[in-house]
Amino acid sequence: MHKLIITTLFIIIQVGLSAQPNIYSENDIAFQSMFMDAQIEKHKGNTEKEIEILKDIIKRDNNSGAAHYELARAYASTENYEQAQKYALKATNIDANNNWYLLTLAQVYEASNQYDKAIQAYTKLIELDEKNPVLYHRLSVNQLHSNKPKDAAITLEVLQERTIITEETSRRLFDIYSKSGMEDKAVQTLNTLTTTYPDDERFLQNLGSYLHDLGRIDESNNVFKKLLAINPDNTAANIAMSKAMAKGSKDDPNSPDYISTLIPLVDNMEIPLDNKIQELMPYLSKIQKDDPNIASLINISEKLIKNYPTDAKAHAVRGDVLFYSGDMDASEKAYEKAITIDNRKYTLWDQWMINLWQNNKMKKLETVSYDALDYFPNQVNAFVIHAVALTRNNQIGEADGYLDEAGFIAGKNQSLKDAVQIGKYWSHISENDKKELSTFLSTLNHTDLSNPLYLELIGDLYESIDDHKNSKKLWETAIDLGAKESRLKKKIGA
Repeated sequence: MHKLIITTLFIIIQVGLSAQPNIYSENDIAFQSMFMDAQIEKHKGNTEKEIEILKDIIKRDNNSGAAHYELARAYASTENYEQAQKYALKATNIDANNNWYLLTLAQVYEASNQYDKAIQAYTKLIELDEKNPVLYHRLSVNQLHSNKPKDAAITLEVLQERTIITEETSRRLFDIYSKSGMEDKAVQTLNTLTTTYPDDERFLQNLGSYLHDLGRIDESNNVFKKLLAINPDNTAANIAMSKAMAKGSKDDPNSPDYISTLIPLVDNMEIPLDNKIQELMPYLSKIQKDDPNIASLINISEKLIKNYPTDAKAHAVRGDVLFYSGDMDASEKAYEKAITIDNRKYTLWDQWMINLWQNNKMKKLETVSYDALDYFPNQVNAFVIHAVALTRNNQIGEADGYLDEAGFIAGKNQSLKDAVQIGKYWSHISENDKKELSTFLSTLNHTDLSNPLYLELIGDLYESIDDHKNSKKLWETAIDLGAKESRLKKKIGA
């Protein structure tokens, strides 16, 4: 490659010289030869050698703008911005209207966080080349860095007036306006984009979604109607229209009445299942015992099963809702059905095993947890649950082996190591040194735990050292997170 560069440069100079005899002096030829040598070193990556040659050129001719410019670029490539700025300034002093010299100076200012100076340089560049969008974008970025969002917005508005409205410029404008609290301007920007490109679904969807987020529901729905006219299958528009048609869609999103309005959305088969589940996630993620939304969610989960009988996700949602409603037998069947359809998602296995624990089906839990290990041999929780099931089935020695393996897999992960220790202490609950166990429990961060099975085990451990206050607290928390109330209430009562 280097030979090719050298040969090409040699041919260019030779052709130039032979075509115009007696024009160049020996000094000119030597000067050009030095420039060629500097370029060769640049392409080789020998920056120090390139700089050395360029400085020799400047000693011969301190008014060589090109040499100062190349020196600035060479120093910038090594992030020596002080020297880069020095030579870039000299180059622009020699030729103030040379775009390349001025651009290098602007880039050096920007790279060295001298945003106000960069603003001046980019402003000058725009005067020289007023239709170059890159210059406007860089100017706006530096204005933002300089905490001048209004100036940045004006810069991009001017760009669109002088050239055309583009997605990139509009997106930058929208970000500036929305982050600065100028909501009307942000809406106007999205509106202009949709007017310029009326058939682009994404632009209409962005406008509709933003209006919805602002609480301007009627305006949002009008946009989504336009979107459905272009594409009747658009998911976002179908979701919005399903909500709009439902009675009470403007009620408090946290009320049971509001959640029931999601039923038309679930029945709309133009909307993919994943999007429906996404709409339900805010309620599913915080569902607890005695949740006022349980009845509505049970109804919705029934419709999901009806509409998607062969999709594991529908059965998984059904299982979650039934689990937290306290119908453990039905939830167990829902999880089992989901895994029959798709057995490659560990979260389903985990929830199924917790369910079996709550139903006190220890023989089945032993089998299911063993199957889970077969599919997920690196899941520490599966090992611990299997060991717990073995312990309950009076196979403590075998349980110890699985817990040792779990400890090896846990490595240095503290939360997983804690899970293994919980299993070990619980498997030998009547043999533990109470002082040692008390020390372990005092260092355990139970606030990070959301698995009712572990919370129950920790409660059992507290009870074994006669700390009734903490055992009751842990068991009650486990109930809140879905543990079988009737079973744990007996422990609390005892």
